[in-house]
Amino acid sequence: MPATLDYGVALDNTMGAMFIGVLISGVLHGICLLQAFFYFTNYRNDHWLLKSMVGTTILFDAIHLCFVSHSMYHYLVSNWGDENELKRLVWSVLMEALLTGLNAGIVQAFYAFRVWTLSKRNWFLTITILVFIFAEAGCGVAWVAISMGFETYTDLLRINPLTITINALSTAVDVFIAVSMCWLLHGSRTGFRRSDTIITNLMIFVVNTGMLTSLCAIASLTSLVASPRTLIYATFYFCIGRFYTNSFLATLNARKTISSAANTEVSSSGGGVMMSLPGARSGMSGTGSKGRTPQDITIRIETTKSAMDDRNEARKTPLV
Repeated sequence: MPATLDYGVALDNTMGAMFIGVLISGVLHGICLLQAFFYFTNYRNDHWLLKSMVGTTILFDAIHLCFVSHSMYHYLVSNWGDENELKRLVWSVLMEALLTGLNAGIVQAFYAFRVWTLSKRNWFLTITILVFIFAEAGCGVAWVAISMGFETYTDLLRINPLTITINALSTAVDVFIAVSMCWLLHGSRTGFRRSDTIITNLMIFVVNTGMLTSLCAIASLTSLVASPRTLIYATFYFCIGRFYTNSFLATLNARKTISSAANTEVSSSGGGVMMSLPGARSGMSGTGSKGRTPQDITIRIETTKSAMDDRNEARKTPLV
């Protein structure tokens, strides 16, 4: 296996891989901006904290794209043909990791809050997730701090175990959150066909929103382990932050769609009990002029039993 950026070695699996990552990142950032526009247009009553999180992730996303673009311009334009410069680290290619870590932490913390709400404030489960998130963030900060003292890409091989740990923790957190939310949703099944169908759809949505991020992290981890002396992993790593932002915005923007689907179920059933599945609680959602939360999801449980049985089933159903 060729050493990273050695003289005379083709740039396909080094600068070429980074260049592909920058191109894909640019496309994903455009999707982020479109989703952000849709969010601020349709969810004006959301709590300011939630809006601030959206604005922050979009800002970090844009800065990250500027950093990786600067890196490519530095190597392929400003220092074109200079093989000595190709081997040297530029500050922007290191600082982009900090922005990726910040975005990942914000989005994962939001999902941890959703788990806390869905689990009826299960502190053990939530704290376990937060411990992994803080461990990932700590490793990320340490990686940036240590790497800023390096001069060449070959030097990065010295902290390869730390790089692998960061990718492994990112994957583990995403999978743990998805499994936790699916497990909690599964436990909220009532036995009624209509409500269980909607809960199943929510579980599928949870898996789908986290799948791209997890797959990207796994691809980055796999390429890093299989080919540590190349930059193939950068193709995927440059995109991870963008996938976190997109999954976050997709989760927020899907609330009205899920609510509409629930209302369709309501209109096709005659009578029943209402079950509220709010998009965010405990100060994370705003209210309309009449005190309603337009982002709440309401499901009418199909009733085929007595009114007393319906009330008992509704009382057992947790809030999301």
